[in-house]
Amino acid sequence: MRSRIPLLLALLLLLSSCSSTLGRDLPECDTGASNAVIMQIQSVPGTSFVPCISALEAGWKFHHVLPRSGLAEFSIDSDRIGEPFVSIRTTADCDVSGAAPATSDERPIALYKDVVEDFEVRIVVVPEGPTDATLEAAQSVVVQSFGLRMRDRDVDARIDGAAGPTRDRIAAARSGGAHVITISIRDAEEGTVSLLRAGDSAERTGETVDHALEEIEDIVTKPSYQGSWFYVFEGGCTEYRFDAEGPGAESVAADVQRSLSFIDAVAIKQLARDAGYDIP
Repeated sequence: MRSRIPLLLALLLLLSSCSSTLGRDLPECDTGASNAVIMQIQSVPGTSFVPCISALEAGWKFHHVLPRSGLAEFSIDSDRIGEPFVSIRTTADCDVSGAAPATSDERPIALYKDVVEDFEVRIVVVPEGPTDATLEAAQSVVVQSFGLRMRDRDVDARIDGAAGPTRDRIAAARSGGAHVITISIRDAEEGTVSLLRAGDSAERTGETVDHALEEIEDIVTKPSYQGSWFYVFEGGCTEYRFDAEGPGAESVAADVQRSLSFIDAVAIKQLARDAGYDIP
């Protein structure tokens, strides 16, 4: 049996004759044991998988692997949604107590998610009564809002015409983070509305529908996707930390799933063992 040597050196010696990509910083999935992949394995020696990059979308930029004892991390920038918009961290374990199980795209690896998606501008139209006149006016607001986009967000305007006090319907809409447009009988007669913007306690009365929509757009922020995915496997966990904001945030989840994957670290270490190295 040969004497024990560091994992990184052993794998570099083993694979240098069969790989011309060891000098690359990019942990590419199709190159197997690249230098960046080996550094991740060395940082978290008990891990059974390490993340890799299948492809980068247009406008994305990779930041090289930062290996430390018990942690390997790299990140990806985008000129549209953040610099960086996602950081990929592999450690020995993760706290997933605040995350929900999700369908994994990397079976048999388990996946948990704790994310907030904020893509739409939600407007709830509350007709008083409701009466035929206020319901008709509410429907007119929804028609006028159809197909609108505000700061790269689609507008979703819906009517709450349920029976019950108007104040209760307003409170329910506001508790869900929606902007609220109310229509009284007088509003229906005069062609006006009242507006309560999300997060704003001041009611704006006697507004035209166009002006109410403009005032909503004034406080709309860019679409965003924030939070974490946790891929959990034997001996380790990889967390994707998202902070994506701007045009493209709506598709970032699908884009990242298509662009990132995992390499079997156990198989790479077995190659070294088969070659006679004493690898933990």
